[in-house]
Amino acid sequence: MKLGFMSSVYPDKSLTELIEIGKTYGYEGLEFRPEWGHAHGIELEASQAERREAAAVLRESELEGICLSPGTRFHDEETREAELEKLTRYIDLAADVRIPYLRVFGDPLPIAGQGKRARQYQVLADYYGRAAERAGAAGVTLALETHMNFRGVDAGEVLFQAGYPPALRINWHLGHCLRYGEGVDEAYRHVKGSVVHVHFSLSDDEAQNRAQERQVALLKNDGYDGYFSIEVINPDDPIAVLKTYAQVWADLKDRLGF
Repeated sequence: MKLGFMSSVYPDKSLTELIEIGKTYGYEGLEFRPEWGHAHGIELEASQAERREAAAVLRESELEGICLSPGTRFHDEETREAELEKLTRYIDLAADVRIPYLRVFGDPLPIAGQGKRARQYQVLADYYGRAAERAGAAGVTLALETHMNFRGVDAGEVLFQAGYPPALRINWHLGHCLRYGEGVDEAYRHVKGSVVHVHFSLSDDEAQNRAQERQVALLKNDGYDGYFSIEVINPDDPIAVLKTYAQVWADLKDRLGF
């Protein structure tokens, strides 16, 4: 298991600067948030030449490009086809820059009754199932994030209804599961065997931090060999964030033996 961080920790740094910062503080991978004007330049508007250059920089770097994380959603019926078209373009971008995972969203789920949640599962399974065909052909895997009220149980249900396409898996962000009443072991039952990426965040709540350690232990025992990626958005002191998480990660490695 390895440690990476999202460009949201240091949004004003270029790709080469992010690589140097990551090397300095012991990170092994970089995750890129497009659509927010970050300086890394890995955006839909990037030319083919710019994409080839980014891919070459990452290929020659000691850090991997691990995930591209736009904000694709399918909750709004009027924008679904446009979102699918945009997601297809992001699949092409990830493939061009040789980034293996593409984070996608399942939230917001409807909270009213009358079968609305079940119908939304069907919508997500349909659209992400179709997108996964394109992603798989391009060598990219969609990573459906447990985000806001879209928890482990919801991600597991969407994968089930989609028929578990090889290019549709899960980005397990535990903090959201906990916030919406789903414990770490409960969430794990639904995501087990499907996790390809993890968003990692500390909290002032020690109970949540203990749950985070439990998540690391569960995935270690399950043979997970991917990244835990730090998602802290626009911190006042990015270097302090990177140092803190690197130390926490080192302590976890010592305690859990990985």
